[in-house]
Amino acid sequence: MVELLTSLDVVNQSFKKSMRGYDSAEVDEFLDNVAETLQTYAQRTKDLERDLTVKEDSLAEYEKMKDILHEALLMAQKSADEKVKSAQEQASKIIFEAKEKADIICKDAAQEAERLRDGVSQIRNVRNLYEQEFRGLLAKFDNMLNQSINSSTLTAAVNSILEEIPVTDDPMERETATSVDKGDLEAAYAMLGVDPKEIMEKDPGREGHN
Repeated sequence: MVELLTSLDVVNQSFKKSMRGYDSAEVDEFLDNVAETLQTYAQRTKDLERDLTVKEDSLAEYEKMKDILHEALLMAQKSADEKVKSAQEQASKIIFEAKEKADIICKDAAQEAERLRDGVSQIRNVRNLYEQEFRGLLAKFDNMLNQSINSSTLTAAVNSILEEIPVTDDPMERETATSVDKGDLEAAYAMLGVDPKEIMEKDPGREGHN
């Protein structure tokens, strides 16, 4: 393998002189240009190597950042999945509890409605009972009132008949008149539907009058 020359090798290179050789001044000038060119290329190479090192370091840093970001993305995805799962579980729990509470409320409302219906039914029964009792009392009061009116009317009629009985000392005429008047009284009692005993009990003086 040929050994590579450096710019210093070119500068220090010397040649033997001959009769027909090249102009030493031109050769020296050319060698100087070659040496300068090599020096320039050498510097550029160093610069490129330095840039390459920097870029390789940057690339390594980027790779490291890429790995970190990838890991963070995986963790974020995992965390998001866990949060979604947790949110779903929480939502399911809330829905379940809400359904349970709704069922309890509906059940309580149904029981309360049934209790109210029973209460209304009892109230209606009591009202009907009171209405029946009140109607009975009204009927009884009406009957008593009618009996009172009939008794008063009968009393007035009896008094009127008795007043028409002639006063006589003749026993035969008195018996005849009394027999006729008793027939009229019995007819009046039957027409009014009243027991003569009730009249006698209410007006004890009537028996003495007869």
